[in-house]
Amino acid sequence: MGDYVVAVDLGGTQIRAALCDRSGALLRRASTLTAAAEGPERVISRIEDSINEVLAGVRGSQVLGIGLGAPGTVNPWTGVITNATNIPGLTDWPARDYLVQRFKVPSFIGNDANLAALGEFRFGAGKGTETLVYVTISTGIGGGVIERGRLYLGARGWAAELGHIIVEPDGPVCGCGGRGCLEALAAGPAIAREARARLRAGASSSLLAMVDGRLDLIRSQEVVAAARSGDCVALEVMERAALYIGIGMVTFIHAFDPQKIIVGGGVSKAGDLLLSTARAVVAERAMTEEWKRTPIELAQLGDDVGLLGAAALVLTESGSFSQKQDRSA
Repeated sequence: MGDYVVAVDLGGTQIRAALCDRSGALLRRASTLTAAAEGPERVISRIEDSINEVLAGVRGSQVLGIGLGAPGTVNPWTGVITNATNIPGLTDWPARDYLVQRFKVPSFIGNDANLAALGEFRFGAGKGTETLVYVTISTGIGGGVIERGRLYLGARGWAAELGHIIVEPDGPVCGCGGRGCLEALAAGPAIAREARARLRAGASSSLLAMVDGRLDLIRSQEVVAAARSGDCVALEVMERAALYIGIGMVTFIHAFDPQKIIVGGGVSKAGDLLLSTARAVVAERAMTEEWKRTPIELAQLGDDVGLLGAAALVLTESGSFSQKQDRSA
């Protein structure tokens, strides 16, 4: 059995690969721009080049497998990427079969947010639990659910689209086409949009000086920075987003009964600006006393969560962990 795992994190902007050992140590890294505008064939070629780079000097017999996390809809059983978000043309790509053919080692494919949940479960804030919910809050909101040590995948492998639960029936239109989704109200762009709307309505805020009066330059990062400095408008915007996140978490708790909720993604760097209110909402609205006390913690793996999630998928599927992910999850 091989000593190494190759992990690949495919994103709309960057392709990252790493050679890992069984403990999750990242031994060698490679990265390149996805350059999705050049077409899917070039993206696939860059994935292959990145894998070759981290495998330099490693024999195939030393490799336990390759794991690849991709954005969008993925069939985890066939290894087909049905539609990769922000990578036009990368549709119905049989990624697993392609990698097996090229590298002659077992290969496993998963949705990137699901794999991030698996990574935190195996190597990060979820260690020691059996059941958890992982939520990533960034440009969008996604996540994954671990049920008794295994990814909960649903009937089609599309489970845990946590950002698309409805938290405001008459809320703004979401990128998914729905209305009032958690993502449309609490992801990074939603936070920035709400701040801009308040400033256009005449609110006074230090945000204006931060962007030299250019409202189009306001991002969630500026809102967080202004809130930390005590700006009232920014604090109100963050409180509103945190309220919706808390409502979402109550739903996650009622649906999945997790031991813990883990929060990652760029917006999670706001820390207690988000989590204090979210915890208070859970403590007020969750159904039972046990659910009211559900721990809500920040993720630990940072930018490496995608790579470590892909590595965890290989280790899980190969039986290197005690519980193996399968379709019954």
